[in-house]
Amino acid sequence: MTSNRRTTKIRVLLALAAALAGLVCATDLLVEHRTERRVVARAVHRLRPHGPVHADLTTPFAGLRTLGGDVGDVEVDAEDVHRQHTVMDVSVRLEDVTTKGASAGGTGTATIGYDQVTRRLGALGDGLTAGGRDGDLILGGSVGRLGLPVTVRAGLSTTSDTFTVTPTTVSVLGRSVAVDDLGGLPAAPELRDRLRARTVPVTGLPHGVALTSAHAAPDGLVLSFSVAPGPAPGAGGNAA
Repeated sequence: MTSNRRTTKIRVLLALAAALAGLVCATDLLVEHRTERRVVARAVHRLRPHGPVHADLTTPFAGLRTLGGDVGDVEVDAEDVHRQHTVMDVSVRLEDVTTKGASAGGTGTATIGYDQVTRRLGALGDGLTAGGRDGDLILGGSVGRLGLPVTVRAGLSTTSDTFTVTPTTVSVLGRSVAVDDLGGLPAAPELRDRLRARTVPVTGLPHGVALTSAHAAPDGLVLSFSVAPGPAPGAGGNAA
């Protein structure tokens, strides 16, 4: 009889624990979902994207943590953001975000499609189409009156608010040479003048956001940013 009573008590305790755990999880998910919707609404207001926005609270029990003013780590992705006459997809990762909008800093990226890159390169990309390979920018197409097929490899470098495209090698008629050694090739003077390094400003960055690197990914040119601790980006300006 005593053994049966103990077994019954254990079962009751287990049932209560399971019910309590389920209630906590349900409450956490509900609060987390509401918080994510508020984050999305704020991102939509600041970025004004033409595509969808998605937010994730990645810290365990993030929903319940918001009751104490701490959201934890937040990831926000926005598609089809229009800035500086350019369309891009933006991703931001912030650490230790509070319900008041401050964070311990983080990182972000802006991915620009190669159709946009080709258009923005101007004279450098005239007649050439942009792509990416091994992190470098690749420009391919035909140049000169003879329509010679050309492939240009360009390196990418950055400052806190600019990125520079520097052509390094050119492949013409199966021969690959450095840009500085173009003198002996047909149509070389015209091509050499066009392949000068070009610096592109990245203006309108929010306070505390700085460009850190650029690389050519399969789906577009990726600009990476650092976000300093403090108010969430966007409070003092427009996103890149």
